[in-house]
Amino acid sequence: MNDLTNQVAVITGGGRGIGRSVAEKLAAQGARVVVTDIDEANARSVASTIEASGGAATPLRLDVSQSSAVTALMSHVEETFGRLDILVNNAGIAGTPVWVDQISDEDWTNMLNIHVNGSFYCLREAAKIMKKHRYGRIINFSSCAAVTGLAGMAHYAAAKYAIVGLTETAAKDLGAYNITVNALKPGVIRSALTEGFLDLAEGPLTEATPIRQIGEPADVAQMVAALVSPACGFVTGCSFIVDGGFHLVNKMDETMMKILPAGTGV
Repeated sequence: MNDLTNQVAVITGGGRGIGRSVAEKLAAQGARVVVTDIDEANARSVASTIEASGGAATPLRLDVSQSSAVTALMSHVEETFGRLDILVNNAGIAGTPVWVDQISDEDWTNMLNIHVNGSFYCLREAAKIMKKHRYGRIINFSSCAAVTGLAGMAHYAAAKYAIVGLTETAAKDLGAYNITVNALKPGVIRSALTEGFLDLAEGPLTEATPIRQIGEPADVAQMVAALVSPACGFVTGCSFIVDGGFHLVNKMDETMMKILPAGTGV
């Protein structure tokens, strides 16, 4: 098990889904977790669960799209704990599927404000603290929508591609301070954000995934835990796909399945 004893971790969007699972995972490994969420009640619920299990957690409300709010929260973390070792930029929204020529200015701006600006604000302020201690682990959440795009989700895909660029450049800028910056690209993960989508498509998606199952938040949390480990100091500027192999599947595979003998391959 990775030992994160006495490390301080800030998780954005930690009130449910993947963020909740990450917060619980890091707390179980000894980290003092700051659970932030735009819904403070959700953050408090997660923190209570962690503390009931013997972990240490502090719930705080945070709207990552507000630069001043991010600065204030990071200052509070530094004043309270004296350090910041881990930042997990998980906060985001799914948005509504819409053809590219139908996306409103408001929906476009809101998507980028939360995903891109929010990730940047948090990374920038966290890096200022981490540089003082010459140590840090930063995880930014991109998406498989930043692998080949996603039909009907141009605003979401654009935001997630931007996060890859932020990750790679920040890794270069911060590497000399022993701060690693990596991105995760989850596929379809079972959570509140994907519930409606899975109601319509869980069967076909499961069948098309080589692992033959839909991802769980714990699957992503496990990858986060590995990347924020003190031992994982030589991996930076990378994007890791967590989707059970779904990104590998294409139309040619469907054709080959019709040719291959029954019961073999994928």
